[in-house]
Amino acid sequence: MPGPVTLAPVQATSAPARRATLAPLRQAWSRFWFQDWSRLWFQDKSTSPLEIARIGIGAALLLHYGLASPYLFTLWGDDGWMPRALLADDISDPWKQSVFFYFTAPWQWAAFHAFFLFCCAALMLGWRTSWVKWGVLVGNISYDYRNPSIAYGVHAILACLLLILCFAPIGRAMSLDRVREVWSAKRKNLEADPPAFSSPWAFACTRLMQIQMAVLFFFSATDKLRGDDWWSGDAIWKVFVSDDYYNGFLLDLLASQYWLVNVATYGTILIEIAYPFLIWQRRSRPYLLVAAIFLHLQFALLMNLYFFSFVMIMGHMSFVRREWLSALGAWWKRKIGDMEMIYDGTCGFCKRSMAWFLAFDGLRQIRIRDFRTNPSPVVSDEKMLKALYLVLPDGRALPGFEAYRYVVLRVPGLWWQVPFFYVPVFSRLFGHPIYNWIAANRSRL
Repeated sequence: MPGPVTLAPVQATSAPARRATLAPLRQAWSRFWFQDWSRLWFQDKSTSPLEIARIGIGAALLLHYGLASPYLFTLWGDDGWMPRALLADDISDPWKQSVFFYFTAPWQWAAFHAFFLFCCAALMLGWRTSWVKWGVLVGNISYDYRNPSIAYGVHAILACLLLILCFAPIGRAMSLDRVREVWSAKRKNLEADPPAFSSPWAFACTRLMQIQMAVLFFFSATDKLRGDDWWSGDAIWKVFVSDDYYNGFLLDLLASQYWLVNVATYGTILIEIAYPFLIWQRRSRPYLLVAAIFLHLQFALLMNLYFFSFVMIMGHMSFVRREWLSALGAWWKRKIGDMEMIYDGTCGFCKRSMAWFLAFDGLRQIRIRDFRTNPSPVVSDEKMLKALYLVLPDGRALPGFEAYRYVVLRVPGLWWQVPFFYVPVFSRLFGHPIYNWIAANRSRL
């Protein structure tokens, strides 16, 4: 028979040995966590989605408070809708401050209102963005706290979006600040091509705005699900029979086709509950983005919530991918075709004008040629001595005023000049003589 089995004693592993064994696992986990965290927040991306939000929010604020200018003292003055003495009873939080609390004369209200509208316009255009955005934020909060009775959910949402924009490096694209940067480089060398700005911090701010919009939709959906009307499918009907949003024509339509009420009710819930979860996936993002924009357009058209809807749509723009914008720009360039502008490289005025003109060509649609160093096979030197020329894809060559007139309609950055070149009769009547005089006196200019 076999003898008894003797078990060897188990030796306890020392603490240093355990640490040495687990060290590679901890390093791998830390590296994995750091890479995922960085990929979530700090990718090197452009500010384009934030710039679209900046332009839209600046325009919305400019229009909203610009239309309120005749009622400035009624809505925010001491003798208006909300006297300061009455406001003191409602606001006890010392952190709720407004610059209007410290005004004593009517001209101060008017001066601040004008300054605020100026900052809104500058934010929309991207001029001196690094400091005007703070003026917009302070002004927006000041109006909200001066008369809380007219502030509602969109004002809180707007303040959050503005705070994100204030910490974001905006104004680096689609802005006058970018135009000034490109113009400064092209003044020294017309062939200069400053690279587009990108930074990890820009993506982090974009991600923060995305989370803001996802959280808003999630809580909006869960709040709706607490009501029986949304479960039964009758909520949309209840909305339009209320005094605030009564619409007789729409109610007649819904009454005759009540299934539309059910579709609208459940569709709203479906979009709002799906958005926070499916907006992050590459394949589903376009559909959820279109659905959210469609939802807010319905709010604007059927409930007259124009300001709210537009601000929310601008928040959704944070989900626009840079690749979509690049593809759109490439499509536009293919549609318009190649354009070559020929100029006189020995004329200082011509070079400065060309630098300013090209600074607005963000898509780089225009190629340039100095006929002095690189003669054109299409336009003779004799013609070039009289005017600038634009050569089109079909071989046509447009001189002077007609060249500029053709370009401004086809380069998005120059669309602001369209009224000057396309006013019926007036533009051609005065445009040609003005350009001809400038061309004849360019050496003195």
